[in-house]
Amino acid sequence: AIELAERVAHYAPGDLNRVFFTSGGGEAVETAWKLAKNYFKVTGKQYKHKVISRAIAYHGTTHGAMAITGLPNMKKDFEPVAPGGFRAPNTNLYRHPEFADDPKAFGRWAADRIEEAILFEGPDTVAAVFLEPVQNSGGCFVPPPGYFERVREICDRHDVLLVSDEVICAFGRLGTMF
Repeated sequence: AIELAERVAHYAPGDLNRVFFTSGGGEAVETAWKLAKNYFKVTGKQYKHKVISRAIAYHGTTHGAMAITGLPNMKKDFEPVAPGGFRAPNTNLYRHPEFADDPKAFGRWAADRIEEAILFEGPDTVAAVFLEPVQNSGGCFVPPPGYFERVREICDRHDVLLVSDEVICAFGRLGTMF
């Protein structure tokens, strides 16, 4: 485990140098949510506990991860799920033909819906935004140009963590390790 952690950390971007192993993606997502809530608790912001994710996004079926998953049929037999999960539109440009000639404007529109959700719930209550870099459920949605940069700005402005759920697209599946 130590040798593998060193290898994974070596491939990670920037100064990311810590590895936490789980048994699967749902457990990783649930652990990330717990870490986000605990981070804010120990930094004096104990009311930050909610999560924003995208509609039609799959983040797992453990009890906590189901609250983040944006697929109603995956959750209906287990409701009520853990409270605190809220949705913003996904980045399926096909479903928004009004932006067909301007994918960058679509990216800004979709990112701004995340900010709307944060503002609606209250920035003092939102701990994290969970996004797959390439959303897999419902199709393989590559984010439009500028989308992630805009989401990063929004999260920074509102003191919200941005969690990259890379279970589907990491470890070389898209040509790079992350």
